Amino acid sequence: MEWKILSQILKHLRNLRVISNTSPLIYLSKIGRLDLLHHMFDTIYVPNAVVTEILRGKELTYGFASAIEVEGAIENGWIKVIELESDEDDLAEKYSHDPGIHLGESEVLSIGKKFDLLLLDDLGARTFAKALGFDIVGTIGVILHAYDSELISFTEFEECMDDLEYYDFWIHPHLKRRIIAEAESIKFRQEHIDKKGLNE
Repeated sequence: MEWKILSQILKHLRNLRVISNTSPLIYLSKIGRLDLLHHMFDTIYVPNAVVTEILRGKELTYGFASAIEVEGAIENGWIKVIELESDEDDLAEKYSHDPGIHLGESEVLSIGKKFDLLLLDDLGARTFAKALGFDIVGTIGVILHAYDSELISFTEFEECMDDLEYYDFWIHPHLKRRIIAEAESIKFRQEHIDKKGLNE
């Protein structure tokens, strides 16, 4: 599972340079968990196209709250906007011609080599990123790691999963079963460690 591959990378979270596309920021905000990114990674970078996509939500009833929260995080400095160099801008333009890649994703991909981890949800962009050799994680991976890091409880993890589906974050049933199984494995390990600690 992709999560297992990333487990070693995610052990030193605050040392990672992380760049995000629009979707993880929006969905984590919608379920009230945007702060997890700050706790886990300290700083999140976003290109201009992502900022534009998110702040456009201020004009929409369903996107207003998330846009305001992300804007606040930018003002507070833990979400930082990164400018593309001219060659990166050209590369983003090239990537954007792919029918499965949106503008925000194309900018993230064009500067991906500067970062240790890319936050992407869209399958097309994730496939593209893997082909380029980038390490990626999505919204669910962030939530799963937050649970593994004991930033949230198992109950809160389950609530996050339910809330994502409430906000129309589509999860393939097979993938959902694998994610739940991974979370239960983490729960078992944590409980085993707790019991061991009590017996020592």
